[in-house]
Amino acid sequence: MRLNRNVLFQSLIAAGAAIFVLLILPFFLQVQPSITYFPEHARLHYTAAETKLSAMPQDKLLRWSVSSQTVEKNDLMQDFSLLFRNNRLVSIINHWQKNVSELTATKEMPLSSGYYVGLTVHQAELHIGQSIYGKEILSQDFLIVTPKNGSYSAFREPATSEQVKQISHYAQKTEAERSALLRKASEKYGFQLTDYRVVPLDELTAESFQRIFPFGEKKAERITGQLWEGIYKTYVKGIQLTPEQGEPALGSSMPLLLIAPDHMLIVIETAGQQIVLLRQNFS
Repeated sequence: MRLNRNVLFQSLIAAGAAIFVLLILPFFLQVQPSITYFPEHARLHYTAAETKLSAMPQDKLLRWSVSSQTVEKNDLMQDFSLLFRNNRLVSIINHWQKNVSELTATKEMPLSSGYYVGLTVHQAELHIGQSIYGKEILSQDFLIVTPKNGSYSAFREPATSEQVKQISHYAQKTEAERSALLRKASEKYGFQLTDYRVVPLDELTAESFQRIFPFGEKKAERITGQLWEGIYKTYVKGIQLTPEQGEPALGSSMPLLLIAPDHMLIVIETAGQQIVLLRQNFS
């Protein structure tokens, strides 16, 4: 009889777990909005959008702030930001609110020496009838942090010859790493690097996206919005290596955009040194 009770108890536990997975877990997964591209509307207009990195050497902390503001309230506002250190993803901010006209989010983390880059897509959604409209704008900031007398020093633009050397060293090291990654990716997936223009993700800014995607303003905006949607869904939420195997995005390399006339490849190296290739077609 005791065996039957144990079997019954285990069956109830399994049933409860199945109910949680099938009913409760999807609910939690749906609570968090994702970056999704929607066509623009004239009422959607940003008045401010900023990413700011600040070093606090006395506390050995890095402060990372993201903020945005629009003319009127939106059905949804979302600021989605990626923080890279030495070309590797170290943290994520995904802040959203409903029925607001401004957002602010701040994150602090232990300070280390290196080259920090914060990249943010600010998105607002407006629901009119059965239609959803959207507006995206990009912002970014960077900060170089170096050790100094047991603490740290930070700068954006070099003011000394030593700082110039530090930036040059980082640029050469990063370029070598990216060249090696592209060579491995082309060998693994069988594409010709000479068929593409290579653009690191941090070169895609509010000022440069029309030059990077020279197809007219509207199409360039759509490609950029769809790119960030893809990065959110196939990179940040987990990098799928095979149908059965995935890997977290933290620790992975900054995405490299390989741009052709009718499509774009996105090359990423995971923290486990797996090379991933994503594709976005231009329609």
